[in-house]
Amino acid sequence: DHATKGGKRRESSLGVAMTSEEKAVAERFKDNPKKELKRLMAAGALADDPEAVSKFLLHSKGLDDAAMGDYVGDGDPFCKQVLTSYVGTFNFVGLGFDDSLRKFLSAFRLPGEAQKIERIMFSFSAQYFSHNPRSFRAADTAFKFAYSVIMLNTDAHNASIKANRKMTKAQFVHNNRGLDEDHNLPLEFLESIYDRIVANEIVMQPFKNDAGDKNILSYTNPHKAGWLRKQSQRTQLSWNERWFVLKDSCLYYLRKPPVWGADCELCGHIPLHPNLVAREENPGQLVLEMKAGA
Repeated sequence: DHATKGGKRRESSLGVAMTSEEKAVAERFKDNPKKELKRLMAAGALADDPEAVSKFLLHSKGLDDAAMGDYVGDGDPFCKQVLTSYVGTFNFVGLGFDDSLRKFLSAFRLPGEAQKIERIMFSFSAQYFSHNPRSFRAADTAFKFAYSVIMLNTDAHNASIKANRKMTKAQFVHNNRGLDEDHNLPLEFLESIYDRIVANEIVMQPFKNDAGDKNILSYTNPHKAGWLRKQSQRTQLSWNERWFVLKDSCLYYLRKPPVWGADCELCGHIPLHPNLVAREENPGQLVLEMKAGA
């Protein structure tokens, strides 16, 4: 199964009608992307250069997402260069891991062939790690964890898998033991990723690239995040489960985990005193207190 679902996204997302020539190019690209790109190069409409091709793939309207994935994942030397240039256009600085993966996979559909998926995810992992070098001990951890997240996404949102057979949070944590150069990833990190993927499927959507960062920057890479129960403002007898995010001296609460590219359902926020600090007194117990002398 593909990790993402969806279809074409460029024509509708840009809101601009395609010309007859653009439609013809898109149709030929869908049938045979290599052949169509070579035709465009021979006609002088596209430079015979990996960077030029990567820009063409990113910005052309109506290109088939599956054909794009097949092309950039191909083992041909030129396709590999295109993939490197293509992935190099993505900015993952400051984005959380699954938000970065969502951003990357909004651009195309992963192919079904294992070797192609491996090439694509290897390039993604290298780019993510170069932008977030403190996230893991090695880029290979990002590569292996990306596979793990994709497997969780497929398991959690595949309707053919019965609820009692789906991967549990404990199983997800167990599956990722020793993943980071024989070290365990933080439990809170793994549990948060699990909750976010289960609550929000990774899906194809209108391609946004950096424009999709806007709604998530307030919430990505928080100090703490997770499900809590909050007393209703309407009646003190009711308690609602909300996803809380502690970041930049502010406590946000939302209906579900906010993720890249999706509208964030913010219910409210609580500004915190700049001298208020958070510390974990016991596992799972967060204490807020004022700095000494404040």
